[in-house]
Amino acid sequence: MINKQIPVDAVCGKMKEKFLEIVNESGNLNSKLFSLSRIKILWALSELGEDGATARQIKNGLNIGSDGSTYSNLNALVEMGYLRMEKVRFESKENLELYVLTPAGLEEWNKIKNWFDMLVCEGE
Repeated sequence: MINKQIPVDAVCGKMKEKFLEIVNESGNLNSKLFSLSRIKILWALSELGEDGATARQIKNGLNIGSDGSTYSNLNALVEMGYLRMEKVRFESKENLELYVLTPAGLEEWNKIKNWFDMLVCEGE
């Protein structure tokens, strides 16, 4: 098998043209959000709307890791104003913490999603 290298310009022509625009657009994003766990949480809660999810549902559904890691990320998002936490009763369990995306969180998620679209879909 012959291993030929394809010129980067042939593959990334459009990306190269838009690179500066993409980098500049990244300045509009909140750098505190750029962890995989936080982005996954915003995505999931944007899909769930006002129903939200408990920390356990988020941890297990998104495979985030430990309880500590999950709560650390959720608390950071609450402090940033992107999530709100409500104490709820669910299946006879009292004081479960339900997390719901706030309007500010949805706005920030849309910025991230649009930026990802620029990165991934620009060549289409």
